[in-house]
Amino acid sequence: MKVCPKCGRTEKEVPFIGFFCRDCYLEDHDVVRFPERLELPYCVSCERIYTGRWTEFSLDALRHWLEGKVKTSADNARITFSFPEMDEEKIIYRFILRGEIEGTEVEVPGDGEIILKKTLCPRCARESGGYYEAVIQIRGSNVYDHAEEVARMVEREKGEYNFVAKVVERKEGVDLYVGSRKIAEKVAKKIERRYGIKPVRSYTLVTEKNGKRLYRVTIALHFKD
Repeated sequence: MKVCPKCGRTEKEVPFIGFFCRDCYLEDHDVVRFPERLELPYCVSCERIYTGRWTEFSLDALRHWLEGKVKTSADNARITFSFPEMDEEKIIYRFILRGEIEGTEVEVPGDGEIILKKTLCPRCARESGGYYEAVIQIRGSNVYDHAEEVARMVEREKGEYNFVAKVVERKEGVDLYVGSRKIAEKVAKKIERRYGIKPVRSYTLVTEKNGKRLYRVTIALHFKD
């Protein structure tokens, strides 16, 4: 019969892992390794968090991110998280890990702190800084109604830079400064199909990077209705 050399209990009283009782084994072995203090980038503008990519804040996103931070030597490990405290500065998390070591079931609790590192995500930084890759010029009739329509179409497109950074009213119409050239092109094609008008494009050299020239595109949409 096994007797734990540390506490004197026997295998009749408590499960064993190797030569030690489960409790003493867990006291002396780091079955679970995790950072007690973590930093998590948090966008103060759109309130997204960076967990390998910028994503909407949710408890599920937090759990998924934390799962990658906790390491364990236990087999068949399952981990559950809770968040008893949360404010604008930090998040307190607790977890319980359940698994097996040498066939013996173990349950290990732990807790830590997540510091919210306030910043601007690339999208919001570009939007607030007036960044744009394309200009959509609304010309012809009902320019304000069509400008609003096109702006909504830009924001509905999938993509990190689906925003209108600036709206400029001109004597001849309205100019929309769009964050993504790709999105501006998609919207122009949809407008072409919807209204049967032909977009007119022009290009402006912005810079040259690694021998490659970078251009901004201006797309003129002349509405007839």
